[in-house]
Amino acid sequence: MYKHRGIITALLGVLLLLLPPEPFEYIGIPFLVAAFFLRIWARMHIGEHSRGSELACPEIVKTGPYKYINHPLYLSNFMAGVAFALFHTGFSMGTLIFCIIYAIFLIYLAKKESYFIAASLQLATPRQLRCHPSKRGEFFKDQATWLWQIAMLLLITLRKYYG
Repeated sequence: MYKHRGIITALLGVLLLLLPPEPFEYIGIPFLVAAFFLRIWARMHIGEHSRGSELACPEIVKTGPYKYINHPLYLSNFMAGVAFALFHTGFSMGTLIFCIIYAIFLIYLAKKESYFIAASLQLATPRQLRCHPSKRGEFFKDQATWLWQIAMLLLITLRKYYG
């Protein structure tokens, strides 16, 4: 499933857009801003970028947000997803269902990744990790994620005001 994580996330975004638009919730703005800064902070510490379809773990990052959070990029993705849901469907059952499904998906990916890292580095348990694998990228090279988030905001705006 790791290989198809982008496609699955895109499909969840499409499903979100199929929900009826509700009044814009400004509470989504802090979620999006926090997601943005957490993602930048994580990317500053993670190093060389690889958007491959396979996990790799040449080394462990132990600085920045990885000192405190196992998977800050997944957390930033979730926070952005919550913001998009609030922007599009407000405080609604659709938002709650979307957030639950997206959280389950990201938790699944994070657990799989942690077990992979633990096995790769021959750790007794993934709980020994407080970091992320493979020094994957500088934040300026993370265009696909930024483009997807900009596109999602545009689609939400178009759907809300013209759809």
